[in-house]
Amino acid sequence: MSRLTRTIRRISSHVGLYSLVAVGMTASTMAFSQSSACPALTQHEPTPAEAALNSGNYSAAVDLYTQALARQPNDPQLAAALARTQLRMGKISDAADTANKALPANPNSAALLTSLAEIQLRQGQPWLALESLKTAESADPCSARVHLIRSKIYRVDSMYASERAEIQLASDLDPTSKEIHRAFSTTITPAHEIEGLSNALATAKDLDSESRARAEQSMRNMMPLLWENNQTCQVLPNTGSATFPLQASYQDPKHIDGYRLEVDLPSSKAHLLVDTAASGLFISRAVADQNGFKPSEGAPQGTVHVDSFHVGPLEFRDCVVGVNDAPFPGNADGVIGTDIFSGYLITLNFPAGKLTLAPLPPQSGVLPEDRSKSPELQGFTPVYHRQQFLLVPAMLNNKVRRLFMLDSGIRYSTMNSEVAHSVSTTKVNFTNTMDTASGAKLQVYRDSFDFQLANLTLTHQSHILEMNTAYEDQQAGMQIAGKLGFDMLHSLILNLDYRDGLVKLESPEAQGTSGANGISMTASKAKPAESDECPPEDTRDRPLSSTIVAKVTSLVDSAHIKPGKEITVQVGNEWIYPGCNLPVNAVLYGHITAASSSKGTDPSELSFVFDHGDCDGRTKKPLALRVIGVIGPLDQFVSMHGALPTEISGGGRNIQAAAGGLAYDQNLNPGGAPHTVHPGIVIGLPKAKLEPQGGPACSTRITSSEHSVRLGVGAGLVLYMYDIK
Repeated sequence: MSRLTRTIRRISSHVGLYSLVAVGMTASTMAFSQSSACPALTQHEPTPAEAALNSGNYSAAVDLYTQALARQPNDPQLAAALARTQLRMGKISDAADTANKALPANPNSAALLTSLAEIQLRQGQPWLALESLKTAESADPCSARVHLIRSKIYRVDSMYASERAEIQLASDLDPTSKEIHRAFSTTITPAHEIEGLSNALATAKDLDSESRARAEQSMRNMMPLLWENNQTCQVLPNTGSATFPLQASYQDPKHIDGYRLEVDLPSSKAHLLVDTAASGLFISRAVADQNGFKPSEGAPQGTVHVDSFHVGPLEFRDCVVGVNDAPFPGNADGVIGTDIFSGYLITLNFPAGKLTLAPLPPQSGVLPEDRSKSPELQGFTPVYHRQQFLLVPAMLNNKVRRLFMLDSGIRYSTMNSEVAHSVSTTKVNFTNTMDTASGAKLQVYRDSFDFQLANLTLTHQSHILEMNTAYEDQQAGMQIAGKLGFDMLHSLILNLDYRDGLVKLESPEAQGTSGANGISMTASKAKPAESDECPPEDTRDRPLSSTIVAKVTSLVDSAHIKPGKEITVQVGNEWIYPGCNLPVNAVLYGHITAASSSKGTDPSELSFVFDHGDCDGRTKKPLALRVIGVIGPLDQFVSMHGALPTEISGGGRNIQAAAGGLAYDQNLNPGGAPHTVHPGIVIGLPKAKLEPQGGPACSTRITSSEHSVRLGVGAGLVLYMYDIK
């Protein structure tokens, strides 16, 4: 065995061979300077309450601290210890009551202020916790616990070098604390070992390949201890960047419930829903059986081991994969968490249907560092990163700031009742009941909410589900206010940097409307002028049942109408959608944006937009609709199809059934799938051309070689709802 090999093995199995390189010379100097001016701490015999707390008997500890506090009601140390114990039990409200009750009499107690910071962190308000710790440190510069709790905040704030520095300071100030010792041994110790191995490998020119591989694997095994992650695979990135197509998944003909990514498994392909709140892979039992995946000995229940799978050029090895016996939404084969790509800068462009991976800005050291300030990340907003969760601070109705989880895997956005009540002006009948396709009933807040988060503002969110977040709180280790679901996220471009805890949310239309649930977005860039180019047109074929077919009830002639003139149509098929139910004969309102008759060789033009409707009996509720198809009046193309909507010309036949007949004969999508509509389709107006967003301000445009564009009584418009404002 070579000397270098023995060195590497010794580094891998022993602690303390290297000085405090992991936290930096400055941090080490600060620790020595500060701790040397503080009184030395020695072990002491624990009190009965401390002994109960240390042994995990929290109920007994609470009783003992309560009794002691009754005897010494103004003792801040006892009150702080009681609050800390209540927090360990998960009784966050009780802990807050204890600390807040004791603070007025002891406003400068570092112990109480530190306990308050712990409570604020658990309440999902780490920004307040940092302020409390700052005050506590001013009150007692020798408090080791201040640095321990600050290290926990730095951890979820992706400030990993600062986290290690704070743990080192805490250890220097109080080497007797078991809690601080645990933090040291799980963070500082592996950091020392990793740096030692790295330094040794850098100089080990003649080291045999087996020893080098073993040392590198040892470094990889320890690295997850040093940054926030929920690693389920060993990732072998063999490409600098990659782009993958995403395929829309429909829960029913009307609703997209997610986007799927194709994954290559050993014996099959799998189409997995992209989920920003999941970790790694979850697959169906059928897919697991098809590929022969089996559980590993000692692995968590409900998981199987996967030696290798591929996503495009990326290979993932030695994976723990969850298996679900219940069906996944949209007939997907499972879900894939975006955290599996955490080694890259991730761009989820839902509107364009693609996922892009790009290199993260390089870091100088071998250990995880503080959040990068690279130019490539300009415009990104810091968020909190806990396990696989990205937690975004959001200001609600300009009143309170709380954490929301990015969760593209949940169909509707949610909020817990406590937070909703704290910002709502609604006092009675706070929720409505919503039926789901499965028969389950959900509660929807009757109020609307404004969200200010990251670089985006989402206003008038009128379809937020009531949700108990206790399970999510436990997973995240902090109380969250709710989830930003697929209804909000599907119309955005999500830029995710797990390593640095950074997010940038973009609307394809920098300011405007998008989404499926009352999302009005205002991004950092102003809305394009009418002369600017429209965003890329969505030309995907739509299921006919996901569209609204409406009839024209009065003649619209481009030769005799002016821009600004209001026009109306009547809904022919009942439309049921969260936030807007349109019964048959409900009115949709629009206005003309451009109109002209033919002059010489120039075509005639009729441009318009429909932006309001009578939803649930509410007159002129703002909507964002786009006309994607036009059906001429019956007398213009009766010979084309004998089953045209006779209701249009005053008959009694249901327009939805007639339109369905058109789809069956592929009249609304020539050459395409049955029962679908191809955007831009025109039937019965042989000289007309439809551009769904070709008019001023991206409105619908119809041109014709005839003298004017005429939509006669009985003409039909096929509309798609992109948003409820």
